[in-house]
Amino acid sequence: MTAPRRRRNELPRSAARRTKAERHRQLLDHAKQLLSSLGYRATTLEQIAAAAGVTEAVLHRHFASKQALFLEILEEVRTATLHRWSIETASLTDPLAKLHTIIEMYLETTRQLALELRILHRALVESDEAETREPLRSFYLSCEELLAGVIAEGQQSGVFRRSLDPRVGAWELLRAALGYSLTQPLDIPLYAEPDYLPRAVECLLNCLLKTDV
Repeated sequence: MTAPRRRRNELPRSAARRTKAERHRQLLDHAKQLLSSLGYRATTLEQIAAAAGVTEAVLHRHFASKQALFLEILEEVRTATLHRWSIETASLTDPLAKLHTIIEMYLETTRQLALELRILHRALVESDEAETREPLRSFYLSCEELLAGVIAEGQQSGVFRRSLDPRVGAWELLRAALGYSLTQPLDIPLYAEPDYLPRAVECLLNCLLKTDV
């Protein structure tokens, strides 16, 4: 006896899940393009649905609101930064090695997630709405906490200057990375040099965190 044939319009459950995930990603990709080019405030769900070739009803099945889209993009950045920093430095005991690793990963992320970071930065500049400002504020404060904690560890072990406020050091590192990501579209020749990132990391550490002599 042979197994009954599956109806032509039926899909295996796993295939259906993959299709749903693919559609979710497709909608998110279209949203990213519009948010990057138009900005958060000017972009509407109607425009995103039209760009993706679906109805707003279909879009709402995946994203309840424009803020939900924004928060998912922010979560991608959070995963590639904060979450990854914690995982990659968990086995390191030297604060200098931790900070070196974090800076390298952060600068590399600004290249890998250039579009996503552009969306976040544009929303920060163009919109004063709490629905974008507060999540971004929370994200960067979490970055400050992690970086300041590593700097404080280095101060206790004598690696970094004790006179340095760890929070100030954290924000100088964050601002340097922000400046790098914001100026990437300018095609700065220096950025294309193969050893630029290691040199940038060395500069940041020497300028901000060099031990008193």
